[in-house]
Amino acid sequence: MMRNTILLLVAAAMAGACSNEYYISPDGDDSNSGKSPANAWKTIQKVNETDFVPGSSILFEGGEEFEGTIQLSGADAGSAGREITISSYGEGRALIKGGDKQGLLATDCDFLVVRDLIFEGSGRKTGNTTDGILITGSDSVLLEKLEVYGFQKSGLHVRKSLKAHITHVYAHHNGFAGIHVTGATMNHKTDYDNADLYIGYCVAVSNPGDPTVLKNHSGNGILASSVKGGIIEYCEAFNNGWDMPWTGNGPVGIWIWDCTDFIIQYCIAHDNKTNPVAADGGGFDFDGGVSNSIMQYNLSYNNEGCGYGLYEFGAAKTWENNIIRYNISQDDGIINGGAVGIWKNDSRGTMRNCEIYNNTFYNSAENGPVIWLYDHYPGFRFRNNIFVYNGTFLDEGQQLEDEVFQGNVYWNLDGGLGIGNYETIEEWAAATGKEMINDELVGQYINPGLHSPGKTALVDPGSLDGRHLSEYIPVPGSPVIDAGLDLKELFNLDQGKRDILGTPIPSGKAYDIGAIEYQ
Repeated sequence: MMRNTILLLVAAAMAGACSNEYYISPDGDDSNSGKSPANAWKTIQKVNETDFVPGSSILFEGGEEFEGTIQLSGADAGSAGREITISSYGEGRALIKGGDKQGLLATDCDFLVVRDLIFEGSGRKTGNTTDGILITGSDSVLLEKLEVYGFQKSGLHVRKSLKAHITHVYAHHNGFAGIHVTGATMNHKTDYDNADLYIGYCVAVSNPGDPTVLKNHSGNGILASSVKGGIIEYCEAFNNGWDMPWTGNGPVGIWIWDCTDFIIQYCIAHDNKTNPVAADGGGFDFDGGVSNSIMQYNLSYNNEGCGYGLYEFGAAKTWENNIIRYNISQDDGIINGGAVGIWKNDSRGTMRNCEIYNNTFYNSAENGPVIWLYDHYPGFRFRNNIFVYNGTFLDEGQQLEDEVFQGNVYWNLDGGLGIGNYETIEEWAAATGKEMINDELVGQYINPGLHSPGKTALVDPGSLDGRHLSEYIPVPGSPVIDAGLDLKELFNLDQGKRDILGTPIPSGKAYDIGAIEYQ
């Protein structure tokens, strides 16, 4: 018995001696082994001079500050089940002060985990010229429970990496963007540099703009490009873009471009801004080259640009086959557009085929439209939506052409009965064929009977439920209840299984109109 006990103690001691945990403390010394808090290293420089084997953990003392840039390369890569981990130990999170440079730079470092750290730059206008965390060419990376601020470019930037997983990142007061994923395939018709991307439960706030970007947008919340297969969900983006120097195209709260097979869902984008004389400043956006993607179960409100932008700037890939469903827009388009914006570059790119159904678009602003339509592109179909506007359905001077409208509800808050140049919905339908199926009028001009629209101020994406988003629930007797088209039966279009609140659909005798199913 005694012999077995001794053997166990020896084994435990050997395991400790062979541990791949390395500790860094302001009270340490770089001549130490680094293998325990009592024998900790002192500086980031010592970390950068060391090549780590798979399974190693680099742990900074919680509540303490460390100056410099953590640098990792392919020589530090982990492997499946034996990741390289960078984190904090003890109480609280360590602060990595990147100063004028990055806080963390990892190149070709696969199977990397970065968690429970704070990264601080010297400020987007006061010395810093970089991203806060830059991960490039590194596959199977997990980035979680991080705070990143004070960097001129993006707080967190992932580039040309497969299977990046980003959660619970708080990115604020950076320049170009809070969270940014990029590649180099804008001019390629088929290839993507990133795949299987996940961004969830993140907050991007007050990323105002990059003072050095003078001929393009900056000040975005969460932005991804060159991605095949991705999800952004349960994220909040607000108060971004308010100090962008460029006066042309502008930033957006949460958006993607040059992506395919992507989903943005259960997110909230509100109070995002742009240069007062620039474009955009919206909540959400499918931009150049986006295809086969879905935007669903999102809330957008009080953005200076359109709540939901559908734009094509001229990417090599075709913008096509996208779905916008079960979203809510409230009082968006304060200076640019309305609830939905549709635009394509006049001379470049191809844009076609978008199903827009079961959304609730509400704009109570003076002369507030719900649709801003730059031009006309094939295959744009609006069905089962609620359109509440104030004075004008389309932005002033705009006209519809081949766009399909069927089964929608319209209501003008200023009391006017007409749509466009027509005095009634019946006249509009008879003259244009809008809201007609087999010679039958399927649209309604009527108050949709919502509980208290225009009053939501929800900020927590985890609270997209009936208790916190009750303003847009239909009241008993609402004309939208059981009045929706069966899109599967009529058009072979998958209507989904639930509404924005998670209610199974249909819950009554038929589908409802709008983003929320009546119970």
